[in-house]
Amino acid sequence: MSILTRRTLLQGIGGAAGAAAMTPLLGGGAQAAGKIYQWGSSSLGSTGYQIITVLSAAASKFSDDRHASLSTAGGAENMALIGEGILDFGQSTTTDWYPAINGLGRYEGNPVNAVQMFSYTVWQCTPMVRADSGIETLEDLAGKRVMPAAAGGATTGLWNTLFEAAGIKDKVEWTYGSWSESYDALASGAVDCIPSLLTAGNPAGVMQRLETTHELKILPISQELIDKAAEMNPGVKSAMVSPDTWASLKEPTRMVSFGGVLAASPNISEEVGYNVTKAVYENAEFVRQRGGVKLKDINPEFAMEFLMPAYPVNAGAAKYFKEQGVWRDDLKIHG
Repeated sequence: MSILTRRTLLQGIGGAAGAAAMTPLLGGGAQAAGKIYQWGSSSLGSTGYQIITVLSAAASKFSDDRHASLSTAGGAENMALIGEGILDFGQSTTTDWYPAINGLGRYEGNPVNAVQMFSYTVWQCTPMVRADSGIETLEDLAGKRVMPAAAGGATTGLWNTLFEAAGIKDKVEWTYGSWSESYDALASGAVDCIPSLLTAGNPAGVMQRLETTHELKILPISQELIDKAAEMNPGVKSAMVSPDTWASLKEPTRMVSFGGVLAASPNISEEVGYNVTKAVYENAEFVRQRGGVKLKDINPEFAMEFLMPAYPVNAGAAKYFKEQGVWRDDLKIHG
């Protein structure tokens, strides 16, 4: 779905349609007619899509405000749509913020004004190939076909930075699609390299299904390369993933990573920001039950984990975390 189509859909959503979209998770908690806050997620069926569906459902069920989620191309597009005033909230990753706020890359000429709410998970989307590919290093990808999921997704931004740091960004053949399309393409041999999709080290369903037919291999990433990429975009992170969470690994393995951060329009009031944050964290059991491993880290302490000092936090979210005694003094409050 194009940005134009999504814009038209969002602007045309009525109260009944927005409420209906949330019916499966809301049960009897739908609110009276009024503004429906729009949340951008990610491609249909992806972990980001599932996460935002649960978070927006909690916000609607446990507050007096109404919220609905919409499938998008992912974090990078969500930031653009927040900047255009189309979305109120959106999934983002730590790598989306630097280019968006500074008007770089796809945001050139249109810097985004957004605020942080809280962090909710961490992903490892590191380069991965079929074990029988003969590809052993990032450098071996020169001349190969790589598919970092959707062109508007956060993983594409992460990979652009990583591949530029490795000196191979202009040496590979880029192609794009949904997560399911990317995994199908690797299975069929249509592409040579796709991202792993691990949430807090745990493989997503699409990755588990691919492993039933093909042995996979993670390409080695040095800490030096990740540090170089982080100099270009501070949102690039490093993570060690253990066989305890992904049994296919033979040993703890370093992977490129980024944190999930709920982004919000700067027009979200302190009251609404507080209501959303309280609804999620005062009902963490509801969120964890419905989100499973993807939202296992929903707690006030982890909420601070990936928030970035360079960008402001919604005043209502800050108020809630101060009440919980977990606020970080290096963060700044919007307004």
